Amino acid sequence: MSNTKKQFSASAYVHKAVHEYREAPAHRSGEAQKLRILSVERGSFADRIGLKPGDEIHQLNGKPLADVIDFQFNAANIGRRTTIQTQDRTISFVRREWESFGLEFEPIEPLTCKNQCVFCFVHQNPKNVRRSLHIKDEDYRLSFLFGNYLTLTNVHEDEMRRIIEQRLSPLYISVHATEPELRRQLLGIDEYDGFMGKMDRLAKAGIQMHGQVVLCPGLNDGEHLERTIDDLLKFYPSVASLAIVPVGLTQYRSTLPKLTPFTPVIARKTIAHITPIQRKLKRRIGTPFAFLGDEIFIMAGSPVPPASHYAGFPQIENGVGMVRTFLTQFNAALRSRAGTYQAKRGTICTGKIFYPYLKNCVERLGLDLKTIAIESLFWGPGIGVAGLLTGSDFIAALKGNVYGDFAVLPSESMIGDDYLFLDDLTIKDVEKEVGVPIIPSGYDARDFVKFLFPSSQRRGGATAAG
Repeated sequence: MSNTKKQFSASAYVHKAVHEYREAPAHRSGEAQKLRILSVERGSFADRIGLKPGDEIHQLNGKPLADVIDFQFNAANIGRRTTIQTQDRTISFVRREWESFGLEFEPIEPLTCKNQCVFCFVHQNPKNVRRSLHIKDEDYRLSFLFGNYLTLTNVHEDEMRRIIEQRLSPLYISVHATEPELRRQLLGIDEYDGFMGKMDRLAKAGIQMHGQVVLCPGLNDGEHLERTIDDLLKFYPSVASLAIVPVGLTQYRSTLPKLTPFTPVIARKTIAHITPIQRKLKRRIGTPFAFLGDEIFIMAGSPVPPASHYAGFPQIENGVGMVRTFLTQFNAALRSRAGTYQAKRGTICTGKIFYPYLKNCVERLGLDLKTIAIESLFWGPGIGVAGLLTGSDFIAALKGNVYGDFAVLPSESMIGDDYLFLDDLTIKDVEKEVGVPIIPSGYDARDFVKFLFPSSQRRGGATAAG
């Protein structure tokens, strides 16, 4: 099965930006999506055997295909004759190990979530955002391909069998609580979903999982959180880690259940509660297992843990250890920087959460740069992460207020080749309103330092606004 997994990771589809599946329509019950080719790499194996954009792959070796995962799983045979049935022809071939298909398929139509979670971010959207932001995905395929979290509530028996048969691992599981009644209340479901039984089955089948708890003060914290950690430890090491992240509340909750917002006091109490548990687990199993999101440390005014704490950073894409990674990269890049400083005056933008760290790093450079924290006017003051900032947020903060000749904006606020923000403005729209070039950025501090101190061989884009 390792060869199959290698095919998955090498698939052109897997490397498509995560946002693209969100532009596909939601899965419609009873109407199967066609596995249609979007593009074929010139000179690739698929090109040589005659596959073309627009082709629909119906069967492979006589087996119907539901999606790109089915294709990769069934096409993984190396050195054996394989037959593909499209909408109008049959293609037979033998593929060698070093030959990549070079196919890109249309985005998966996400399976949707029927839960009514009390903290669901989709329910907190304003009505005027694009349709794709109102889609609640609950899709084991997207969990495997992109690391999206799913609750398992909506995963049916045939899908469980497929996960196990095709070894779709790792999966990312929204746990929130393991106590049946509490989990039922948090997820807004009528009956308990048999969560622990599903976890046990996946663990026994060798599926690796990473869990997540969205921490809601007064609901699933305290002794309930301890119970959740203890229950998940029964499945360690199949359940390899647990992320604990604070609930995010927007200003659009007037008709939704009242929840207690995370505060600096609650953040400090959470750290004080979980730190002894982490130390105990580190001694017992060699890892803290349960990791607090960076936002909790920042809100508490506490230093983020050292890199050694994060046990390989299994939850970094969930905002766990991202700050420490940036600081480590920045320190290393600063020590080893080469090239001459190019006289630059500019503005570096980020969200409220990351602002203190980025400001400190920029000041250490001793350059003519100004760092500013962008307020989330679109979602409201309860949102401080850079990834949810909109084009209108940046325009409101920067118009008439840009220092220097350019502005660096966090690329996690944007999607696609045209750098589209969540409010459907593009980076060009922001440039037009602000009046200076906008440089998209990312998480890697090394590229940021190279941008400011380019060598004679390279002048890259900025990557620092987190």
